[in-house]
Amino acid sequence: MLLQTLIAELEFGVRIISAMDDITFCRTANSSGSVGAQFRHNLDFAGALLKGIEEGRIDFNDRERDARVESDRQYAVGRFADVVRRLSELSPRIMAKSVLIRSEIDNDTWLPSSIAREVEFVHSHTVHHHALIGEKLAGFGVEACENFGVAPSTLEYGRRRPRRPSYLGRKLCHQN
Repeated sequence: MLLQTLIAELEFGVRIISAMDDITFCRTANSSGSVGAQFRHNLDFAGALLKGIEEGRIDFNDRERDARVESDRQYAVGRFADVVRRLSELSPRIMAKSVLIRSEIDNDTWLPSSIAREVEFVHSHTVHHHALIGEKLAGFGVEACENFGVAPSTLEYGRRRPRRPSYLGRKLCHQN
């Protein structure tokens, strides 16, 4: 379930990338990088997770940071497709395995965790950056999609609350 949820969130991002134009993808706002840079950041974390699973030690500080992902939408889509394929090939049994995580505070410290916990972390981190992307897009007058960048717990909370008015700007995806 956790792995499929991460895969679905990454695929959600790919749909957004595919729906936007090149100018929007490369556009920056608020000195926090471009929309493409935010997507590249997500790809970096998923890639570090996969590399770490293979090595038994995950280092989210040692990321690829492939700048081409930030400026070439089709290349980015291809890179995401590769990561999704690799995640899909993971055995469900691997989720229970222990793994060490390099501390972001002290590079000499490795903390115990499990692959399942780190998959959940990457999912949460991806959703957070999708929310940042959604905010950037809204500033450009574009709504990504309903529920893009919204955490599962927030979605559940929202199911129990009345709906807010819909966005009136341009949308990148269509609701069924």
